[in-house]
Amino acid sequence: MIPELLFPLVGVLLALLGWPLATRRVGPNRWYGLRVPATFADRQVWFDANALTGRDMIGLGVTVAVVSLLLPRIVRLPEPIYSGICAGILGLGAMVLTVRGWRAANRMQQARRTAAPARGK
Repeated sequence: MIPELLFPLVGVLLALLGWPLATRRVGPNRWYGLRVPATFADRQVWFDANALTGRDMIGLGVTVAVVSLLLPRIVRLPEPIYSGICAGILGLGAMVLTVRGWRAANRMQQARRTAAPARGK
């Protein structure tokens, strides 16, 4: 019974944590957000990359919450299998959103560096 309560709560928490990032309300800091070299190097990249990552966090949180709530009602699974499926979605999703955000931040930083000389003309 505990995993059937834990995973929906984790999903909701993830979505709630993603909201301020997606709405660009979190400035550069040491604790919260996509903290990679590209986001610390440029304030605009911070906000753009964290907005993308925040939207991904919301999507992952909703997915985890929905799957963890519906799965026991669709099919009867032993608790270890249910937990493994939910944890797998959470873990894989977290890796994907991290890599996607990091790569996007690097592309954004590169684009801003390339555009900077053109803006100076």
